[in-house]
Amino acid sequence: MNTARSGRFGHIDALKGAGILLVVFGHLIEKPSAQSVLLQTLYIDIYSFHMPLFVFLSGIFARATLNSGDYRKIVWTLFFPLVAFQVLYLGAARLTDWYSYSPFTPYWLLWFIASLIGWRLLLPLFASPAGLAVAVLGAVFVGYDGAVGYALSAARTIYFLPFFVLGHLYGLQLVKLAQRHRPVFAGLFVAVMFVVTLWWANGLDGSALTGSRDYGAASPSLTYPGLGRLLVLSLSLGGVLGFCALIPSRSPGLAWLGERSLSIYLLHGLAVMTLVGGGAAGLIPQPLLLPVLAGATVLMAAAAALFDGALRRLFRPPDGDGDLVDFIVDWRRSR
Repeated sequence: MNTARSGRFGHIDALKGAGILLVVFGHLIEKPSAQSVLLQTLYIDIYSFHMPLFVFLSGIFARATLNSGDYRKIVWTLFFPLVAFQVLYLGAARLTDWYSYSPFTPYWLLWFIASLIGWRLLLPLFASPAGLAVAVLGAVFVGYDGAVGYALSAARTIYFLPFFVLGHLYGLQLVKLAQRHRPVFAGLFVAVMFVVTLWWANGLDGSALTGSRDYGAASPSLTYPGLGRLLVLSLSLGGVLGFCALIPSRSPGLAWLGERSLSIYLLHGLAVMTLVGGGAAGLIPQPLLLPVLAGATVLMAAAAALFDGALRRLFRPPDGDGDLVDFIVDWRRSR
């Protein structure tokens, strides 16, 4: 079961820091990658494991039982930021001519926050080996239902749920296993990236790595889509564990970013929309595009991390009892 300490776990923070850099970089190259095969390849490889990594790490410190304090934290630290940044991103989209979304669909990168709420609420039902097996089946079979899609991030919530449950049940043990056998798991990471790249070069739809579309829109296998998705999930898991072996357990800079990963996640998209949407990437000479965007990734993440304290104060749960969350919990218990 979940054996995570209540305090910080340095390697986990470092992994989150490395992961959030990949998130920022992936979003920076999302549109410019259309002009570069190298960037396209990096984009596909990153998306094969970086969000499963974040979901897996988020599950490590999640509680299998929820009390009024947990519900209050979910509302204040996840739901309220989701609503506030939904408004901000929809407004920024109008100014930058970025992607068009329905007001009731989590905008672009905000799907993770919406899904994180879902995973936290669903975990008590799935926090067992049997629950993990059911979650895997759900991730496979949801692809057959075209009605489950972007709305409320339902498809991604179901698709990534196994990684959240796995992180909760066995996360620390698996991370430590990868640390103890680094050459083996580093080799696994290289092998996974090779297979993903080769598969993509031979027709794999990149959307199949995100879990956001059904098999009719983005099937990993035309003949056996369910088995194809199971293979994609397995490759993602291999990438996650391999990446855990690549990141040193003592990485103060990455750990600093990892402790502030939520604020970086929420804020960096606004900068990406402004810079890329404003055409800044088009001004960079093609040979310099990759190093410049990599450098911009670090600067953007570090700048966004400086706002972590302000966001925490803004979305801090109120102290004391008697709020709406306590009323809802008491009402549920009385039924």
